[in-house]
Amino acid sequence: MKPQLRNVSFVVTAGLIAGAVGASTFAGAASAKAPGKTYCYNGVCHRVKTAAEMEALVGFEETVTASFYDDCKVDRHNPCQLLSSGEEMRADLPDNAASPIYPNGTLLVIVNPKTEAKILVRVNNSGPYVKGRMLDVSRAAAEQLGFIKSGIAKLKVTVLSGPLG
Repeated sequence: MKPQLRNVSFVVTAGLIAGAVGASTFAGAASAKAPGKTYCYNGVCHRVKTAAEMEALVGFEETVTASFYDDCKVDRHNPCQLLSSGEEMRADLPDNAASPIYPNGTLLVIVNPKTEAKILVRVNNSGPYVKGRMLDVSRAAAEQLGFIKSGIAKLKVTVLSGPLG
């Protein structure tokens, strides 16, 4: 099934981006996942979008199936190791997400159509590697989006920008 894309306009200032995801977290984050490269885990493969593909997606919205990840001490599917961006896991902050298709450093606006909650996240990890899922948000993001109890949700994702830097 081909994702439905629609153009969405956003006006975002550098202050909003820095305030939402922490200016210091951008340094070096975009280099860990190689754009255009295919990664496989547990028999599920995904190709990371290239810079040109990301540029073409800026401002477009698609609906994806998402789940959430938690600290490795409580989430048996989350190994206790650095993320693909080289950062430490921050399940308690609603500003980060994992995606097998969006490069690290990609900024996304995520909306839960059921709750109308909206957040801004930066991709800083690969995964999820579960067939049909294109996004994992932190536990705190899932709480803000209102799907912590169900664990899985259909979310509207809009690419705000590709990797910075």
